Amino acid sequence: MPTASIPAAVSGSSGWRSYPFPYYQTIGPDGRPVTILPPMPPLIMPAILVPVAVPQPPNPGNFGLAGPLPRQGVPVARPQAGVAKRKVDPARAAQLVTFGDRLFRGGNTRKAEERYEQAARANPNSAAPQVRLAQIALVRGHYDEAADYLRTAQAAEPGWIINGGDIQSIYSEPADFAKQIARLESHLQATPGDRDAWLVLGAQWYLSGRTQKAADIFVRLSDRQPDATLEAFLEASRSADPLLVR
Repeated sequence: MPTASIPAAVSGSSGWRSYPFPYYQTIGPDGRPVTILPPMPPLIMPAILVPVAVPQPPNPGNFGLAGPLPRQGVPVARPQAGVAKRKVDPARAAQLVTFGDRLFRGGNTRKAEERYEQAARANPNSAAPQVRLAQIALVRGHYDEAADYLRTAQAAEPGWIINGGDIQSIYSEPADFAKQIARLESHLQATPGDRDAWLVLGAQWYLSGRTQKAADIFVRLSDRQPDATLEAFLEASRSADPLLVR
């Protein structure tokens, strides 16, 4: 069968071997065997498709359509089940965030990260797990990753910044929070062009109540490339104090 576009062979056990005219047998897209009869007027109708039942081979050496049959026989086409929608569980997500905060406060960032990731899966529409994951990245010195988590938080729950709460509360001591800020500022002194790090610093100031410091950073960043999360923080800074950033 040199013209076949997929591997195919004539079955010797289906009774077709005594048929006197050319024909093709192969496996269709749905997994069912198909016999194709080319136009042979006046004896044969053109383009007839005839499904052929294929018996289970009696021994491993038996050959059927398209070569040796699978051990389990020809696969049966089954309709694919629809993709199940993931159930959103805000209560479970909030509980996991609380567990993660306790672990983070205790210094177990690895376990805390696991809880925050579970919370994000339980409620993809919540910003809280993403903001916490940003803190994990901050502690590890991965400032670009921390900025990306903040952007994910904004995409997941637009408007969360207004009621973002005090991020310092998840740290064991205020000194622990201050230590991370100091490390971030040192990084920015060495690499002042790190826009993601500046965004994270502004977010940390805003989420700890230092609205004026945060606004100063956001204003300096706003003349660069567009960033929806930056704009959201800047707008929140203006809303927090109408006298800021005119």
